[in-house]
Amino acid sequence: MDKFMESPWFMRLIALLLALLLFFTANDLMNKESRTTPNGMESNDMDTITDVPLEIIYDTENLVVSGVPQSVDVKIEGQRRFVEATKRQRDFSVYIDLSDVEIGKHRVPILYKDVSEKLKVTIEPQYVDITLQERVTEEFKVEAEFNRGILAEGFEAEKPEIKPKTVKITGAKDVIDKVTYVKATIDTSGLINDTIKKEALVTVLDQDLNKLDVIVEPSSVLVTIPVTNPRKNVPVKINRTGTPPSDIEIITVSTNTPEVVIFGRTEILQSINEIEVNVDVSGITEDTEIEVPVKAPSGVNKLTPETITVKIVAEKKEQESTISDLSLESKGLDQGLDLEFVSPTDGIASITVTGLKEELEKINKDDLHVFFNAEGLGQGEHEVSLEVTGLGDLKYELSVKVAKIRLIEKEAV
Repeated sequence: MDKFMESPWFMRLIALLLALLLFFTANDLMNKESRTTPNGMESNDMDTITDVPLEIIYDTENLVVSGVPQSVDVKIEGQRRFVEATKRQRDFSVYIDLSDVEIGKHRVPILYKDVSEKLKVTIEPQYVDITLQERVTEEFKVEAEFNRGILAEGFEAEKPEIKPKTVKITGAKDVIDKVTYVKATIDTSGLINDTIKKEALVTVLDQDLNKLDVIVEPSSVLVTIPVTNPRKNVPVKINRTGTPPSDIEIITVSTNTPEVVIFGRTEILQSINEIEVNVDVSGITEDTEIEVPVKAPSGVNKLTPETITVKIVAEKKEQESTISDLSLESKGLDQGLDLEFVSPTDGIASITVTGLKEELEKINKDDLHVFFNAEGLGQGEHEVSLEVTGLGDLKYELSVKVAKIRLIEKEAV
């Protein structure tokens, strides 16, 4: 042990511990000195308590006061423990007393109570300018208000219903005299397509739309705004478009849905007297029924039905075909006579045939014969009627119906 105590490291350790002890002792003494005055008393401290509610004492049943701030700042100064306790507990009151103040404008001091007498109190502001007026209550009619831009396309709002229709408004007489608008504003989000039924706060405004400081009873009303989607029955007008095949004739285009119902705002519906439906007949070759969509005009948010059935009645159309360069033939000509054509001089005719396309396509020119009957005719000129074979029941027309011929006796050989 003696060797250990005589060791230089031991002495150094002892010196370090003594130095630390001296440091903490000095620091504690300095802190005590900072908390006390030279005569041993605690030093003063100062702090500010902000946003302290300002109370008002006055005849609330008959009078109204204006110009009073909702809160004030309270500066307190004194011994630290009292300052900290007061700030922490906030169990004091700040008020103005108008019990004996007459109606009119006044500057009154702000008072306080329940603060330790050992604290110095300063209130900011120390005075307030107030106006004390007679308390007035009147009844006003409430108007509903909402943004019509939130209505979905084609929907309309009818006259709002408000319950109750009137409210009682209480305030200073000069403020009540400024009341111009009493509104119940509906606040909603998204597009509206159904009746609105909501509680709405009542707002009181002057002519410049400034909100007035008054008491409203009840403070909210029930507003019902019927939202409708007006409708109208309008006839359907069929418009044919396109050109059918050349051998097809469209007889009728009709629908078994002569009307459709359109929905939209009244001013839009009033301008629409019919709905046009376009029907393309370019590919029609026979009687057909097709479903055609009905397009809603601008401003119409809905129509029913959205498609209609259209019946198209079509017939095949007769066409004409001309067959040329047909030689006139004779039947029953006396073998001793020669034939000359006076008219037509070339003995050629043409035929215009009328019939369905497929029937015309079946005609074979080689099967056609244009002839006249020369049986019993002698020398001289004759007019003969022309006939046609090879056309069956098809209608036709010859370019020449009567031919003029000359018969001459053949020369002897």
